Amino acid sequence: YLDNANSTGTNQEMQSMVASKLDKKKLKRYEINKKQKTRGLNENYAREVMELHTLGVDGGYTQQDVTEAARVLTGWTLFPISDYDGFAKMRKTVDKIGEANLNAKGYTRDGDFLFAKNFHDDGVKKVLGKKYQHTGYQEGEDLLKYLAGHNSTARFIAKKLATRFVADNPPKSIVDKMAKTFLQTNGDIKQVLKTMVYSPEFWSKASRREKAKSPFEYAISSLRVLNANVESALQINNWITKMGQKMYYYQAPTGFPDKAQHWINTGSLLNRMNFGLALASKRIPGVSFSLAALNNHHEPESAEDALTKYSAIVMPERNLTSTINRLLPMVKDAQIASKINQAADKNQTPMSRNNDMVMEDKMEADNYKTKKKGKYQEAVSLDFGDNSQLAQVVGIIIGSPEFQRK
Repeated sequence: YLDNANSTGTNQEMQSMVASKLDKKKLKRYEINKKQKTRGLNENYAREVMELHTLGVDGGYTQQDVTEAARVLTGWTLFPISDYDGFAKMRKTVDKIGEANLNAKGYTRDGDFLFAKNFHDDGVKKVLGKKYQHTGYQEGEDLLKYLAGHNSTARFIAKKLATRFVADNPPKSIVDKMAKTFLQTNGDIKQVLKTMVYSPEFWSKASRREKAKSPFEYAISSLRVLNANVESALQINNWITKMGQKMYYYQAPTGFPDKAQHWINTGSLLNRMNFGLALASKRIPGVSFSLAALNNHHEPESAEDALTKYSAIVMPERNLTSTINRLLPMVKDAQIASKINQAADKNQTPMSRNNDMVMEDKMEADNYKTKKKGKYQEAVSLDFGDNSQLAQVVGIIIGSPEFQRK
């Protein structure tokens, strides 16, 4: 949108007004200066509106449609609260007209938004076969409404929702139903979601627990299930980065992919298991909880009993028989933590080998030691941890593939 703030087109009305007031010599000088100062058409906003927010990358539009849509949206800019970044000229125009008179002069202001008609291309535009001309700001409104109600938009939005809540590759049948509801309800997302959850495909055995948690979702769900108190999120954020999701650093404008193949590999699975063990053993500074309180302070009779009871606490409403059988050998292995650490070292990704994290760990611990006194001081130091068998059992449960599924 900030790119579009400086996107300009040819406004015949404004040129005619200027030409009528200048002689030929001055007009020629004006046109030369205008070419030097004009930033021209910027297609980024139009392309992202179509590709990311409405039609989708395979939505049936062409490069010419993008160019024409960008022309429709010329003049859509920011209200100039200052002279920053080339807005001095617009600021002078607004001051000259007067804010109270903007609408009467063909400008449109809504909060920080401004439609500047002198930047608008008032020629004939054609997007996806539909013409736009001579209506100024309304052209952009009409374009956005047309795109929002397009068949490709319905399918694009429906598939994104189904990919988020049903499966990485959702059945075509459920996407079709959701897209149909989208069109019938004028894009009512609530109704689209109701169509999704009432569909047999949503409840099918193939769809249940099919989605894998991203590192962020995995870390946050772990904290929630332990009823943890987070005094500092720095080390949690570092672990999320170590597991492959450095927040706000994904370069593509689409955001992080919502598919398991982006997150799940040998190295990431080992890092997740390490995170589970570190969290349950209270070796993550700034995080506190009580494992005993989760089980109403009833001490398990054995490691097997702890596995059964805490699996039900961590993963309620699931059939845990196969999970318990799979995890039991790990629970009985007293060296499991060191084995996982060794395997993780061999499978580290570049994001896992981050010396900055180690330094931040030390700085965070030192910071807490200076700020906290008494009972909090030991709880956040790096060498402190709960090395009990119960902590190891809970760590294994949290690191299990079953808990990593939504």
